[in-house]
Amino acid sequence: MGTLVGAIGYRQLRDHSAPFAMLDRLEAENLGADTAVEDVSYNPVALMQWLHGDAKGQFERAIFIAAVERAGRPPGRVDAYRWDGILPPPELIQQAVADAVTGIISLDNTLVVAGYFKALPRQVAVVEIEPLEHAFGTDLSPEVTAAVETAVDLVRLLATNPVAFDALPRAGIPEAAFYRAHAH
Repeated sequence: MGTLVGAIGYRQLRDHSAPFAMLDRLEAENLGADTAVEDVSYNPVALMQWLHGDAKGQFERAIFIAAVERAGRPPGRVDAYRWDGILPPPELIQQAVADAVTGIISLDNTLVVAGYFKALPRQVAVVEIEPLEHAFGTDLSPEVTAAVETAVDLVRLLATNPVAFDALPRAGIPEAAFYRAHAH
């Protein structure tokens, strides 16, 4: 059983594209024959279907990488945790599925949708970078460029060292951010 390293986000969106800078670097490395490095930001529902279908039983672990705005974090901060699998209330799960169907791509939404449909591997870790620049373009801010280096080293360690993976703190989706994103 292997490890999936999956980038979630949008390309061409300055710092929010940091997971793809990481993905490009990680694809060029040898993380082991049982590690797959993929762009999984095509849609949470499609990812769930892929994990239930062609990839069923292929992964014991997943490491999702993303650039996510969280209140109170400085730009370029890298956070990593093992997702606790706790889902929001049913009405927010329903909203997350609706958002996914309409094409909204986000780390939190992906965890909720794939988690609800029990598509995720048994162990899920998240590596997040706090973005600064949110505009169309390919250049990363200096803070996020430096963070990419740190995050790549961390993902490499987590993908190749199960002890390091298991040592991550357990955490959930920061509820305030998820609720704020789904408030109507």
